[in-house]
Amino acid sequence: MLSYEIALLGPWEFRASTGEVTIPAGRLRVLLASLVLSANQTVSVDVLAEQVWPERPPMRARGSMHTYVGRLRKLLGPGVIHTRPGGGYQLTIAPDRVDVHRFRSLLTRAAQAPSPAEELASLNAALELWRGTPFADLYSTWLDRDVAPRLVEEWLAATGRRLELELDVGCPPERLIAELRELTDQYPAQEALWALLVAALHRAGRRAEALEAYRRVRVVLREELGIEPGEALARLHREVLLDGHTAPGKEAPVVPTCSAGPRQLPHDITRFTGRDEELAGLDSLLPDESAQAPTIISLDGPAGVGKTALAVHWAHRRAHRYPDAQLYLNLRGYGPGDPVTPEAATETMLRALGVASELIPGDLDERSALLRSTLSGHRALILLDNARDADQVRPLLPGVGGLVVVTSRNQLRGLSIQDGAHRVTVRRLPGADSVRLLAAAVGPDRVDEDPTAASVVVKQCDHLPLALVIVAERAQRAGSLAEVVAALEDEQARLDTLDAGEDNSLRAALAWSYRALGPGAAAMFRRLGLHPANDIGLDAAATLADVPVATAQAALDHLVAAHLVEQRQHRRYELHDLVRLYAAEIAEQECRTDRDTTIRRVLDWYLYAATNADRALNPHRRREFLEPYGPPERQVPEFAERSASTRWFEREFDCLRSVACWAARNGLAGYAWRIAITMTTFFDYRIPWPDGVQFYGAHHAAARASGERKGEGYTLNSLGCIHFDQGSAELSRTYFQRAHAVFEEVGHRFGQAMTTGNLSMVHGQLGQTELARQYAAETLRLYEDLDYRRGPAMALDNLGMAHAAAGEYERAVECFQRAVDLLRDLDDPQTEAFTLLNLGKAYARLADHPRAVRAFRQSIVLHRTLGNARWEATVLADLGEVLVDAGHPEHARVVLGAALATLTEFGDPRAEQVQDGLAAL
Repeated sequence: MLSYEIALLGPWEFRASTGEVTIPAGRLRVLLASLVLSANQTVSVDVLAEQVWPERPPMRARGSMHTYVGRLRKLLGPGVIHTRPGGGYQLTIAPDRVDVHRFRSLLTRAAQAPSPAEELASLNAALELWRGTPFADLYSTWLDRDVAPRLVEEWLAATGRRLELELDVGCPPERLIAELRELTDQYPAQEALWALLVAALHRAGRRAEALEAYRRVRVVLREELGIEPGEALARLHREVLLDGHTAPGKEAPVVPTCSAGPRQLPHDITRFTGRDEELAGLDSLLPDESAQAPTIISLDGPAGVGKTALAVHWAHRRAHRYPDAQLYLNLRGYGPGDPVTPEAATETMLRALGVASELIPGDLDERSALLRSTLSGHRALILLDNARDADQVRPLLPGVGGLVVVTSRNQLRGLSIQDGAHRVTVRRLPGADSVRLLAAAVGPDRVDEDPTAASVVVKQCDHLPLALVIVAERAQRAGSLAEVVAALEDEQARLDTLDAGEDNSLRAALAWSYRALGPGAAAMFRRLGLHPANDIGLDAAATLADVPVATAQAALDHLVAAHLVEQRQHRRYELHDLVRLYAAEIAEQECRTDRDTTIRRVLDWYLYAATNADRALNPHRRREFLEPYGPPERQVPEFAERSASTRWFEREFDCLRSVACWAARNGLAGYAWRIAITMTTFFDYRIPWPDGVQFYGAHHAAARASGERKGEGYTLNSLGCIHFDQGSAELSRTYFQRAHAVFEEVGHRFGQAMTTGNLSMVHGQLGQTELARQYAAETLRLYEDLDYRRGPAMALDNLGMAHAAAGEYERAVECFQRAVDLLRDLDDPQTEAFTLLNLGKAYARLADHPRAVRAFRQSIVLHRTLGNARWEATVLADLGEVLVDAGHPEHARVVLGAALATLTEFGDPRAEQVQDGLAAL
């Protein structure tokens, strides 16, 4: 197996033992960087997709990721990237072959060094790996936003520590001043660097310059951050004024007035699993020993996510820094009983610190002041668990020094704004950590026996530690994890399964969050329980609750703050599975009187919003399928431009599919198939059709079961189109014939014309030219009777395909050209783009390469203008083949490469064919 060396701390470098390996720029490099940064660990497909496509993952992220990983494997060779059970990939590489891991390993060695000289040597070795801005030429939003800043912070800290050590061991300060000036110019808000510069100037005897440096940093901090220099820098300034010589960070330690204080932290979690990133992030928030202001950290997150476990575990790890007092108080913000009042909390804390009862005043302000005085000068850690709001916490904060950790289900924004708290959101455990937690609870052998079941259990538990621990307890009594999967499969009973009694249930935890809501937020939460999908846009939520958009926005903001809802994108919200199930329970109990009205109101909204979006994409389409459903009471979005409707479909697509499928399962087939039909244009442009077989097949079954005959016809026609696009002409003919028979039976003349045209197309494909011509003529007659102006052009297009299938390419060209002329008169660029594609193919069969290229290029321009990226790539693939035949392989390589990139992104099966064509060049 080849060995590799990868450098990311600067411009991209990737070398193999046999020489440099070229990894194409773009997403392949970002994917490799993602796997390298998590070397020897499993990374889930979902995480990789978020990192490779942070702005907008493709619709079929899993298929696209599989394609990209396959390309990497070909470049890297066997045994490097492994597929892991339950999904995800792992890259195997020695950490010392990756500069990022080597850099961090050396920093760890420096922190643990027994002497300054060894620490300095490790720091220098680490900093030598730094070649510039990390990931400089990868152009990745994820790397630039989430990874590079942390590495830069680590580099700055290491550089500052190196300079401090060099100053301490007697390095001539003149050697350090120029570097420090450059660093303070580049990072003007880094007080530690300014302190080193002031100290170096002072030691060099340049007292006036040291004072000027302090003046400069003070101006910077005031103007840019609105703050004064910290105590350490201010003390150094005083020493320069007094002509003292104490180096920064060398002040005498504070001596506490008591030798031992309370040790109230709950016991550490024996099975604590994962959270490495969160623990490192919390460590980065720890102050230096000279800090005067208290450090306040607020951990917020949904019920059951493990906030308390994380806070307690981290507090134990860092308790040695706070030997004077370690206080713990459950504020009971959510749970049985009333929340602890600030008056009671201050009294409890004062008693723990040894203040006699008779000395504790009755007034809250006085108690809070006494608490600050008692804590002053002490290195204290305070863990305030399960807070309701910022007002409950504020009186308990120390005035000087110390560390306060607060946990809450609510986002304590006020604590961040007014008190400078660092707010950290604790999210659900990643997939690998969730499985590890399950294995720790039930035993690794149980998980190893059935890793697939373990992954399903994790998903059913929504990656919530509380749910996983409850399930693990049940699994101890079950015969296998597969039995646990079966017990959790029933959504109606899932919350019952996640009940361990004695208030240790997910339902109880969620209930306390719900009861804490105000009336407007509670009403919105109940309505969300009626919504057929997990995610919802703001306008749909306002329709669901039947309130103005501004009112819905305020209610959703409260739900986001309470971690009952997550805001995934602008104006878009999501309920996790278990929260949705609880919301549905509440809705069933409290929304019985207006349940049906609410559901029909939101289904009307989705149907007509999707219709308007489809109208912008396909303005010449007849929409007789909407009858007899009338416009909704609520206003629905209008789309002046195709790009706006495309973006709307991209945001709503998964939600629309869920809504339509829910309606099909719940006796509302009329809504189901109509919503599905509004999606066909976007479905065709954006999504590979194999997904459509199951989707439209389900809606056909629902329409048939409910007696929706017109729905039967439309869904049968859609299935025929799907199978034709897949190359199954015989099967598609059967569907078109069945659809045509249904439309004849119900007297739906437009449906008859539509299916007659499709039968002309499929008979031409099957080589039955005469039948194709007859159907085309009948199509023309039907469309003329309906006064459908696009109809004759579509009939000519069908007839042209019949001629082409029979090898009559000159007659095909004539039909296609007449159709193009008609479509241009109608200003129908969409249908014109497809007809130009057919025209180009006919010219290619005649070996008239210049005309074929011209037709393809005209089609490409139209598809690009219309935003039909998938079909643009399809035409590019045909153009590439013609360029090869015409003797232009270099041009063809560029065109086919562009087609391959887009087809791969969409997971289109034709990507493989294009890749083979490229390989043959």
